[in-house]
Amino acid sequence: MSELGLPKSNDLEATWNFIEPGVNKILGPRSLKETERMREEQRYNHTRTILSPTTYMDIYTAIYNYCVDKSSFSTTDQPQQQNTMPSLSRSIISGSELYFRLETHLESYLNTLEKRDNETFLQFYVRSWKRFVIGAHFLNHAFDYMNRYWVQKERSDGKRNIFNIYHLCIFIWKQIIFEKNKDLLIDEILYLITKERNLQVIDQSLIYGSIESFVTMGIDKHDLKKLNLECYIDSFEGRFLEVTEEFWSEHCKNFLSEHTVDEYIYEVERIIKYEELVVNSYLDPHTIKLSSNILNKVLIDEHKEELYKTFVLFLDAQNESSIKLLYTLLKREVNLLPRLAQIFESYVKSFGETAVSTLINETNGNVSPKDYIKCLIKVYDTFLSIAKNCFDSEVSFIKSLDNAARMFINVNEFAYPPGTPSSETSKTPEMLAKYSDLLLKRSAKNQGLVSDMSISDIMVIFKFLSEKDAFEKHYRRLFAKRLIHGTSISDVAEEDVIQRLQNENSMEYTGKITKMFQDIKLSKQLEVEFENAIKVDPDYSRTKYPEFQPFVLAETMWPFPYTKVDFQLPKDLLPTYKGLEKLYASKHNGRILKWLWPLCRGEIQADIGKEGRPPFIFTVTLFQMAILLQFNDTAVLTMGEICKKTKLSINEVINNIVPFIKLKLLQQSPPQISALTSLRTELKLAHPYKAAKSKINFANGIKSDVASVLLSQQQQQQQQQGNHNLGNLADTQDDLEETNAELDSERQVFLESCIVRILKKNGKLHHSSLVNECIVMAQERFHPKVSMIKRAIEDLISKEYIQRLEDGETYEYLA
Repeated sequence: MSELGLPKSNDLEATWNFIEPGVNKILGPRSLKETERMREEQRYNHTRTILSPTTYMDIYTAIYNYCVDKSSFSTTDQPQQQNTMPSLSRSIISGSELYFRLETHLESYLNTLEKRDNETFLQFYVRSWKRFVIGAHFLNHAFDYMNRYWVQKERSDGKRNIFNIYHLCIFIWKQIIFEKNKDLLIDEILYLITKERNLQVIDQSLIYGSIESFVTMGIDKHDLKKLNLECYIDSFEGRFLEVTEEFWSEHCKNFLSEHTVDEYIYEVERIIKYEELVVNSYLDPHTIKLSSNILNKVLIDEHKEELYKTFVLFLDAQNESSIKLLYTLLKREVNLLPRLAQIFESYVKSFGETAVSTLINETNGNVSPKDYIKCLIKVYDTFLSIAKNCFDSEVSFIKSLDNAARMFINVNEFAYPPGTPSSETSKTPEMLAKYSDLLLKRSAKNQGLVSDMSISDIMVIFKFLSEKDAFEKHYRRLFAKRLIHGTSISDVAEEDVIQRLQNENSMEYTGKITKMFQDIKLSKQLEVEFENAIKVDPDYSRTKYPEFQPFVLAETMWPFPYTKVDFQLPKDLLPTYKGLEKLYASKHNGRILKWLWPLCRGEIQADIGKEGRPPFIFTVTLFQMAILLQFNDTAVLTMGEICKKTKLSINEVINNIVPFIKLKLLQQSPPQISALTSLRTELKLAHPYKAAKSKINFANGIKSDVASVLLSQQQQQQQQQGNHNLGNLADTQDDLEETNAELDSERQVFLESCIVRILKKNGKLHHSSLVNECIVMAQERFHPKVSMIKRAIEDLISKEYIQRLEDGETYEYLA
């Protein structure tokens, strides 16, 4: 029993009058006068302004007694179990009178809530809401019995306008306070948010509290436990997004009128951080994505053209921090990135082309392989760093960089000088091969040059070559010279490059290079066997058998086409020549050795200096050796005598003798260079020979074009005079021309094999489809031109491998 005593359980008025004061205390004072009165009571009467636990329990008990007493049950012979609810099928549960009395009281209470004079409506709303929600929770507990039985029964009967007491309080608050004042309330909330966006200090708790109430008022009448954002979305979200768009749109317009675009992107970064850290903290997650879309639209998408232009300026300055920030902002709108990647690709391509043009101007057109490849590498590395550091290695930007690199590496002012025919091959593969040769070739001149060069550089450029077969041709030619001349820095380095090339391409592509390397290893074994074989000769001596290093090369693998040359081998070398022929024939029955005399080199010891000076060591070609050895028998020889004794053509003699004349080993009479074309011109060995170095390389001084020019002039004169005694004056092809010719021939054969394979697989195919499939099949090695494919088709038709059908556009494979 409480001090007042519990009311009769069947008396509604007594029960309500008993619990009403407690309900008022739970809800709190409505007006300023009531608040003051409660304070005075507490001060002078020492009464409590909140419910004591005893009073709270009395209220709960009074509600319980009334609901139980008013409920009537049908009689049953079976006793009820203790603490269990009577079966609903046999009971009438009461509570509606108290429920509607409370509903009316809540409406009255909320209608009489007073706003303080110094309060805004938002302040009044949040203050009252917080107190009211606390009261709603306590009332819900006080009416717990009613909630669990009567309210549950009513809702199970389909009455969705009946709520538990907590949700009843919220529902009535929404009707009485919110719906009547929501426009004013939302205006004041948005006003505070705008003030804060203008960097003014506000009371953030007012925004938190009000928005929290919007979410709480989202009551789903069908499922009270289900979150319903209808009130929040309909009342607040749309207005908030509208104001957000208007505010930041105006802000951006004003900012750009007074600042540069590069300053603007930092302002955008600040705005987005502020919205995400501050404003988004007020919002329900449902709004955050929509708000972000608004910001992206207003701050970024509407100014994308200015941002794209600024992106180019950042690339010009290589300002990685600004590039990264701009990328981060544009990344918020995914559909803007493809255009950014396209701009990046175009810029890198143009930058690379400009870098090569600048290099050409700086070197007056004398571009070295190292400078050219390093220029390409520098451009690629610069933008690879930007792609990694600024674009987080995002796939589309890496792909754009690769596309741009492929374009400026293969096509630029040096690779295709102005006026170059479209049928020509890019010079980049050739320069990369020469760069490789410079790196891998042992030379005193190269030591200072290769310090900043690496095999990795080779592979970077090789990756982007569109004509890999052209590189393979040039590389193989230079690789062959390094092998036969023994000028490779190491076998390990050579094998490293070969392995990397194989990793990038098929074994078929690098098969010839690999076989060349194997030939050299086998030749070293042959050298040991030959050395052992000649030592059993009773007449063995180093005079009879000079030191000899043979190279037996597979004809189809090496880039040295065999051409029969009329040449008389010096008698000093005949025992070695015959001995090797005999040994090889005994090991390989049926194989034929074809000697490549123009490629042979050797060293001659010449004791022709001043008395007491050590002998000179001359590095010479075999032809130069044959020429110099003639001077062991006589001091003076004519050009005609040299040609006769060596059986070399006049052009070969001229090419090989010019280095001797330039370095004054041979003295010419008459001295004019044009006189070399005369068979009567005399040559005398300089004795004693004066030179600063003891070791002189005459082989590197050979230039094939000297004889060509001199002999062509002489030939023209002699043709006018009817004199043809000079013999064969045909020009020798330059190594580069031979390589290009061989490349064109192999490409044509490759295309023919592609066409045959395609038609053999498909039987019949239309012209356009055949061309497209052929391009796809060949593009790993090179990008074939349509004219080359057409020529290959016509050749195959003439060879009767394929035939053209009656429609003129379809081809068929002939078994």
